[in-house]
Amino acid sequence: MSCKHGWFAIELAREKSARMLAEAEERRLARLAPRKSIWAMLRARVARSMVWFAVALEREATRQAVRQKLGAPRRP
Repeated sequence: MSCKHGWFAIELAREKSARMLAEAEERRLARLAPRKSIWAMLRARVARSMVWFAVALEREATRQAVRQKLGAPRRP
């Protein structure tokens, strides 16, 4: 390897090493971060399901109100 390209290879190795150290530090900090309990995650999932169910019911109620106003035949 010529001297001209040697410094570039050294700089690339330093950058790669610094990047790997930074990623390792991020992983370490992520492990130390407090996690949500399983109950909190379950409660959030149930709440999201209830919201989607309410939205679906509201859509159906809106459709029924429009049908009644227009006098359209009901679906079986």
